[in-house]
Amino acid sequence: MLYSELFNNSLRKFKDNAEEKRLEIEILLREAFNLSKTGYWTRKNEVITDKNALSRFYRWRSRLFKGEPLAYITGEKESFSRNFYLNRHVLIPRPETEILIEEAIASLKEKKNPVEVLDIGTGSGIIAINVALETAARVAALDKSRPALQVLKKNLVLHNLRDKVIPVCADLFPLRNKYKRGPFDLIVSNPPYVSEAEWEELPVSIKHYEPKVALVAAEDGLAIIRRIAGGAKDYLKPGGRIMLEIGHGQSKKVAEILREAGFFKVEFVDDYNNIPRVASAVI
Repeated sequence: MLYSELFNNSLRKFKDNAEEKRLEIEILLREAFNLSKTGYWTRKNEVITDKNALSRFYRWRSRLFKGEPLAYITGEKESFSRNFYLNRHVLIPRPETEILIEEAIASLKEKKNPVEVLDIGTGSGIIAINVALETAARVAALDKSRPALQVLKKNLVLHNLRDKVIPVCADLFPLRNKYKRGPFDLIVSNPPYVSEAEWEELPVSIKHYEPKVALVAAEDGLAIIRRIAGGAKDYLKPGGRIMLEIGHGQSKKVAEILREAGFFKVEFVDDYNNIPRVASAVI
């Protein structure tokens, strides 16, 4: 069998959504056979001889056919032009979160002195790591999930940041008797903000594979945002900033929550669909 025949046979298995799976199948094939993008295209009409790689590809293709996201199958995902290790204990990075990262970096680059950042619900660490690589900030990367923190630690090794990003196991805020740094110049978070009703409408690739606890919050998706806003003032320096990724239609409520918690200069940054996606405010 040729590589091109394997690709075309696989594409046909997806029938109605074959076109949208075209790139994913190509990536799966390249990863299974350890081929570069150029290598795949130069060898696509060669006969497949690596039976172990072929068997691996078939296993992976079966998982893709069942709806499992490609990132969990390959164990990696790109964010901010950098590769990150991940598994089903953490969310798959999305383009909207890159807007949050960009805004966080821009706000920190205005600072002349070393700054302290708290990343709440760090997961794989894409916010903490990208911020640490792009600025002089020292980052406390916090998550209550120990399996998620294991993913973070692997990414810290991958990006050589074990001294600049500190993993912290806690629920929303670090325990003061265990974490001595702070107060913080910036608190940043991509918190759970999906409501239960919205969760029920999500596709299988999300509902059956991504961690619900990292996506869904009570009070129409606002419960965790409310807790972060309420506790943040005790961890921020005077003039410190909070930045949160939020859901569709939540900007008005989030603005009320932030103001009630004592924040001012509440602003929003739109995503690529002109939806307010990042909330920013100063204490």
